[in-house]
Amino acid sequence: MASSGYGNISVVRLAYKHQDSLCDACRASSGHVRPWLGNSLCPLTPSATRQCIEEMEKKRESGYGITYLLMGDGVCLGMGIINYIHPLHATANLGYWIRPEACGNGLAVNLCESLAKMAFSQINLHRLELFIEPGNKASMRVAEKLGADKEGLCRKRIFGRDAYLYALLAG
Repeated sequence: MASSGYGNISVVRLAYKHQDSLCDACRASSGHVRPWLGNSLCPLTPSATRQCIEEMEKKRESGYGITYLLMGDGVCLGMGIINYIHPLHATANLGYWIRPEACGNGLAVNLCESLAKMAFSQINLHRLELFIEPGNKASMRVAEKLGADKEGLCRKRIFGRDAYLYALLAG
């Protein structure tokens, strides 16, 4: 990935060694992330962060999904998730968040492009779906910059709230 004010940026699979950095990023991002993604993907304490990592690792082992972090010089800048992997249909969901002070630098688009490339070339998926609530204008801009097609409004789709469905298709 590109270099930025955070040094060399990379996408890495979530691991226990990232606990402190992830906890710090979640504390910085709580108000920014929780309205859209809830509490489970933004733990605020070291023990909750460790539990989150354990749960994500179990989900990876079961084939449910894979969680990645966007890292810059040891600082967690955000999280990306490919989940709800459907092996028969070769589809999955794509979710992400970027810590507030790193927003506006194209990092969400870069993270999602990296995850889409992995999903299509390494996991052999055909389709990634992004569910974005109507009030989340920043995520809608990310989906549009990714070239995702806006397919429609899904009623009561996220936490009982409406969400637009965007789709990215392989090659």
